[in-house]
Amino acid sequence: MRHYFVFGLCVFQSMLLFGQAAVLDEYLHIALKQNLALQEKTFSLQQSIAALKEARGMFLPSVSLEARYSRAGGGREISIPVGDLMNPVYKALNQLYAESGKTAGFPENIPNVSEPFLREKEHETKIRFIQPVFQPGIYHNYKIKQDLLDIERASRNIYARHLVADVKTAYFNYLKAGQIVTLFKETELLLQENLRISQSLFENEKVTQAVVYRAEAELHAFHQQQANAEKNRDLSRSYFNFLLNRPLDTSIIKSNTIEGAGRQFLTPEEAEYQAIIRREELLQLNKAIEIADHQTGLARSGFLPGITAVLDYGYQGEDYKFGPQDDYWMANLVASWNLFHGFQDKYKIDQEKYQKKQRQIQLEALKTQIQLQVRETCHNLQVALKNIEAAHARKKAAKKSFLIVKRQFQEGMASHIEFIDARNTQTQADVNAIVAQYDYCIQLAEYEKITADYPINKMDKE
Repeated sequence: MRHYFVFGLCVFQSMLLFGQAAVLDEYLHIALKQNLALQEKTFSLQQSIAALKEARGMFLPSVSLEARYSRAGGGREISIPVGDLMNPVYKALNQLYAESGKTAGFPENIPNVSEPFLREKEHETKIRFIQPVFQPGIYHNYKIKQDLLDIERASRNIYARHLVADVKTAYFNYLKAGQIVTLFKETELLLQENLRISQSLFENEKVTQAVVYRAEAELHAFHQQQANAEKNRDLSRSYFNFLLNRPLDTSIIKSNTIEGAGRQFLTPEEAEYQAIIRREELLQLNKAIEIADHQTGLARSGFLPGITAVLDYGYQGEDYKFGPQDDYWMANLVASWNLFHGFQDKYKIDQEKYQKKQRQIQLEALKTQIQLQVRETCHNLQVALKNIEAAHARKKAAKKSFLIVKRQFQEGMASHIEFIDARNTQTQADVNAIVAQYDYCIQLAEYEKITADYPINKMDKE
């Protein structure tokens, strides 16, 4: 029975994570359909599918229509001594008949015949059927193509899984930058009010003009931070649209609607097990090991005979005629057995054995690496959650402190330096809270990628 542990999430996180689920899922669907690099991977996968079908076709018979028409002259001739053989016989028969008073009339001067070896003209038109009967190499080649297809599909899914994480990260980075820009706009109003108050206090001779200059400097410095935040927001939007293969300035929908309850997570041990059985990188290495086995079988097939059935049916003659007297058929069972090939097949087998051992070592190393990745991302997720709690507590305390200092400054009881320091502390705390919230979302996307939690395989069913 599976056991779950639950991270305690605050209300804001539930709104943040699950309110954006429907919108983000739609964006992921668009990315998986339109991303250019993923389309390239898909075309490569389709090419492997075609290669597998080609290998499957090698089990079927091949049928070809072959036609030949020849004109020839000269060359060797075949001498047939018809005269030398028959003239003495006919001469003896004529003498016997003459002695009996009869006339036989057999010819006695038949010339010898010379026939050319090549026909002056000839045609042959036939249909040839070739069917492999026993060809082990064809089977192993088919299995290799099948494994290569699985490797290509896994490669496509690996990229798709990284794409999902990249899209989520880009989306949360855009939301994070957008909230920081909104926060800076609110802070700008505060700094403008600070400048107004400083001027008022200076006019009433309660502070020096340096305080006014300091307020102006703070406002100008803040404008620089604001411009940088807007730049980050625009770049985040452009990168997000790039992943979706859309115009870079396309607007992005933001949603804060609550759509579900708190998320449940696997234990680290269960997450490791899930990653081991789902990660496509392991599937690729397992298929590479199977390919090594079939390559060994392909090399071993060189020690076995190959048997092929060949059937010809067609027409032959000097003229193009297709009558009953011109057709013919011929059936052949062709066997080919390579008795010696310079030990090449033996050394091929040795190569594949070593390659298999190499892949097995890589497989074990990758399993350990994935376990380490899972443990790291689980710890990072817990730390990100704790950072949210600490950031909100810091934000709350900074806000209370600033309200106190602000009131004291307006009454002339606090220095301008204290006011600026309190304001900077609150702004940093607000920014830190926003960053912590969305960094948790980004870390969650990384967790889904490392543990293979997102159902990438549903792409094959669409």
